[in-house]
Amino acid sequence: MKERTVVRTSLSIATALVISLSTLTCASADNSDIAQGQAATVSSVCEKHSFGAPAVTKAATTEIEGERKLTCTECGYVKTEVTPKLIDIKDISITNVSSQYTYNGKSILPKPVVTLDNKELLPGKDYTVTYGTNRNPGKGVVTIKGTGIYGGSVTKTFIILPPKSTIAKVTSSKAATATVKIKKTKGASGYRIAYSTDKTFKKKSKVKYITVKPEKLSVTLKKLTGGKTYYVKVQAFRTISGKKYYGRYSAVKKIKIKQTAAQIRAAKIKKIVDYGIANAGGSYVYCGSSFRATDCSGLTMQCFAQAGISLPHNAAAQAAYGKAVSYKDMQAGDLIICCGYGHAALCIGGGKFVHASNPAKGITIEPVSQLGYYGINTIRRLI
Repeated sequence: MKERTVVRTSLSIATALVISLSTLTCASADNSDIAQGQAATVSSVCEKHSFGAPAVTKAATTEIEGERKLTCTECGYVKTEVTPKLIDIKDISITNVSSQYTYNGKSILPKPVVTLDNKELLPGKDYTVTYGTNRNPGKGVVTIKGTGIYGGSVTKTFIILPPKSTIAKVTSSKAATATVKIKKTKGASGYRIAYSTDKTFKKKSKVKYITVKPEKLSVTLKKLTGGKTYYVKVQAFRTISGKKYYGRYSAVKKIKIKQTAAQIRAAKIKKIVDYGIANAGGSYVYCGSSFRATDCSGLTMQCFAQAGISLPHNAAAQAAYGKAVSYKDMQAGDLIICCGYGHAALCIGGGKFVHASNPAKGITIEPVSQLGYYGINTIRRLI
């Protein structure tokens, strides 16, 4: 007797009808067998199944296996398959994504290179990449998500720094100060100004810093040294999770600091005194008024000319300039008239004075205690 096994796994009504007809056809070959009560079976509906695209009934994850069903397009036979767990990408290595980028006005979209167990994964096949906005200064995000046989996701962050800052201008309109005007920098949480008398900024002991809020675009630097040239630069920073991330410094600007009245006076006195000292050792020349070749009033006339003060070439006439000060209050730069208003000398400080003494001694430096010998008529302060 011929025997067939009927398989009825997940069949539709229409498919069942086909099988029934098929069974009847098969049974017609030997109706006597069925009549005798023998069980008729069909070993397969099709000699060879043709399965369509699988239908996922339970998606596999990195923690559980999945399941899918395949249906024969010819007979409707359905079989179930178990799919393995996805490979977790949590331990991937990501390169080609820097820790910091500088704002450039565009979204920053790095192209990551992903490896797992020393195997480079393929974008689109093994993983997909998505990004945050990644446009403004702050934190940028790139997310790697497994696909295909891989699962899970890994997020990598990076910092987008503010752009290079710009100083609009630096001025010094008040003594010992400088005003720095900053151009607003995109995404800045604040600014740091660095200033120094060292244009290289390498001598750390000479570099000073000041941090200001983002809305403060005009800053006054104080307690600077008048007459000195300072170098200034600024950089914006972005605060992320309590930490400051700095952008690039601006170009360096330089400014000569306005002097105080006291500094201006001191500078003039220094010029006068330095010139007088430089003449020491020169010759006494009657009616002379040349460097290291002059008489007494010619020497003091030349000294004060270094500070822009014009005096007559005559000791008695010079006594009318400036204001009188006492011997006790005498300072460097004061004019001394002695010898019955016939001789002029210059106090150079440190208890000394310089004068064109006489043809024998020439231009000399002597202690002020010697002035008693000459007889002081008046001490004049011209500065």
